[in-house]
Amino acid sequence: MKIKSFLKTPFFYCLLLLPFGFLLLAAARFIPGFADGYYEIIYKNLGGLFGSITGILPFSLMEAGICLLVFMLIVWIVKLVLKGKEGKKAVLKYFALVLKSIVSIACVIFFLFAVFSGTNYYREGFAEKTGLTVQKSSKEELYDLCAFLLSEASESGSKLYRGADNVTVFDEKNFSMAREAKAEFEKFASGYDFMKMGFGKFGTPKPVFFSEVMAYLQISGVYSPYTFEANINTAGPDFMRGATMMHEQSHLRGFMNEAEANFIAYLACSKSDSEYFRYSGTCLALLHSMNALYKTDYDLWYELRIQYPDFISADMAAQNAYIAAHDTKVGEVSDAVNDTYLKLNDQQDGVQSYGKMVDLLLAYRRSL
Repeated sequence: MKIKSFLKTPFFYCLLLLPFGFLLLAAARFIPGFADGYYEIIYKNLGGLFGSITGILPFSLMEAGICLLVFMLIVWIVKLVLKGKEGKKAVLKYFALVLKSIVSIACVIFFLFAVFSGTNYYREGFAEKTGLTVQKSSKEELYDLCAFLLSEASESGSKLYRGADNVTVFDEKNFSMAREAKAEFEKFASGYDFMKMGFGKFGTPKPVFFSEVMAYLQISGVYSPYTFEANINTAGPDFMRGATMMHEQSHLRGFMNEAEANFIAYLACSKSDSEYFRYSGTCLALLHSMNALYKTDYDLWYELRIQYPDFISADMAAQNAYIAAHDTKVGEVSDAVNDTYLKLNDQQDGVQSYGKMVDLLLAYRRSL
């Protein structure tokens, strides 16, 4: 193919998207203030517009898109096999066409990631925006935090409906929980100017149809930067799902760090009028904080652990059983891929005393 002809092909324009995507991410990473400026001028308006549109649909567009890609791959493989009847030359020609299509799709996906979400990984963090001071804390402070969270979880959790084995049950459908999560998060976000979005409001978090597949991939929720959706796995215990919905909605607001998203989820839940959401968010914080205390001082951890009400113990046991039941090599690979993805996007938390989420919780407690 002549160069002039190649420059006019759709494939060339798809390849051209690659350097533009890299340039945008490089600007966000290395130019001070670029990522936050991009968020204010581009992302919050683009995200608000498309998020409001895709949010109207009661199903996950991300999930539908993945199913479409899998279907296309199967069709390509079947056609490639059938081309074998036409000889080696036909197979190689079709393989080249398929490879070109895959590369084109990959370039478009990367470019859209950079435009729709990638720059948010380099924004100023929630702690900096709210004036929280993260510092090393004593084990006594950590113990006090755990004791406070245990008290809060015991209070809110005692009022919830429970099913078999004393496990918390959200007595409505997942989409009812999602609608409530949307309303509660919007109320929380309205208190921070830097979390406001343009063009209306985001849609409701989307319970995923193939949640069992997500479970085996060790994924409780995923933010889709292409459709501006918070996708939620509904396979696990009910008591953690509300916090997961808040976590994924924080990604929609441009906070991509996983620990920060957990902290924001806790804050959003703690300010909710719903006993269920307060319990869910507090359990998320309690789980992380108690894990930190366990590593720091077993005796202090045990002193609090034996104070757990039966229903908190039941919920935590259900969560552990759920994770163990879905702990496979596939999940390990998925975990490794996700870890690599986060590191590539500069999620380096540095040296914290108890892990970033717990340090943020301690900073927040000190600020009250």
